[in-house]
Amino acid sequence: MSPRPVPTLFAFGSNGSGQLGIGHDEDVSVPTPCIFADYTPSPAPTQTQVPRVSRIVAGGNHTLVLLDDGRVYAAGMNGDGRCGINSNSNPNSHSRFRFEGVTVVDEEEKDEESGGMYDVFTGVAATWEATVLVARRRAHEGEGGGGGVGRDVVFVLGTGMKGELGLGTEMTQAQVGKIRDFPPRGLEVVSIAAGMGHVVVVLSDGAVYGWGASRKGQLGGGLVGEKIVWEPKRIEGVPFRVTDAVCGREFTVLCGDGEKGEFVVLGSLGDKWGILAGTPAAEDVKGYLKMDASWHGVYVHQKDMSVLAWGRNDRGQLPPGDLRSAKEVAVGSEHALALLDDRSVVAFGWGEHGNCGPNTDAQGNVKGTCNRVPLPEGGFEVVGVGAGCATSWIIAS
Repeated sequence: MSPRPVPTLFAFGSNGSGQLGIGHDEDVSVPTPCIFADYTPSPAPTQTQVPRVSRIVAGGNHTLVLLDDGRVYAAGMNGDGRCGINSNSNPNSHSRFRFEGVTVVDEEEKDEESGGMYDVFTGVAATWEATVLVARRRAHEGEGGGGGVGRDVVFVLGTGMKGELGLGTEMTQAQVGKIRDFPPRGLEVVSIAAGMGHVVVVLSDGAVYGWGASRKGQLGGGLVGEKIVWEPKRIEGVPFRVTDAVCGREFTVLCGDGEKGEFVVLGSLGDKWGILAGTPAAEDVKGYLKMDASWHGVYVHQKDMSVLAWGRNDRGQLPPGDLRSAKEVAVGSEHALALLDDRSVVAFGWGEHGNCGPNTDAQGNVKGTCNRVPLPEGGFEVVGVGAGCATSWIIAS
């Protein structure tokens, strides 16, 4: 089988477990080419054949890249299998220093024609030590037309000491686990997000479910008393149809109709960083394009391309005054990147690992201003940005 083309991706920042996928485990402060196990065959494919990066998510020491053709690549710590199983590598190896394709095998489907193997996914999220993957299972006879489009399947890989695997009481580790009977039959996953220790899923009927740590209210007030939610439970009381979700460290933002300014923040009990107290009225964010969350802040990308944000700012995490507009914003654990109109990239926030570029203050911060990121030479055009746990990404074409 011929190798399939992969995107052009550059990374910088924290890399102690090889999570940047650049071939080693040293931190870097300038964008460095990522290495993919697949490579572009010769002659090079046309631009339309090269897949684009749909999403980049990061745990504490691993990274997952979802492409628009459904492939997922993973790099970083893999001792518990959180980076997935690939036939060309040892799934028990401690770390991967390059991006390798993620494949999961559903043991219950091993006798079927596909062998139970999934290597195409529709969604991906990462907690601190785990990976969550959404795949589409083809229907069998008697299931929606025999061989037609089937139901979504949610797989979990890695470690989750606070229920973030969603596999049931006291299930804290799985190389490949499948969450049974979820989502409910007839519904699809339209959005999936994760914080350090909790996962939230939005379904096609506008309902939202969650599992994992819940004691700070990140899964809604009704589940605070459980402290740990070991399997998916519906989050009740949302006053609108949910369309998307993003997660901070111990809170969740549920989004509705952006034109109406619909959103709600769940969690962060105690509100040390003013995440609840600073929440603007719906009127002030009407028409928002997208919402993001850092560990301790919320970021609203507005229709006029400005960024409204609130929360922790002791290291310059919130947008500085010189960030007037942005084509795209990527929010990491305690820093953010912005792609500007001229295709340049700037960063701000906590950058001790080099994730805000080479120029920081004595405390490792880019505070009160934007730091222009030195872009790689070679005729690349920047088309997107990504950010994770002290990691940063430049997507090029």
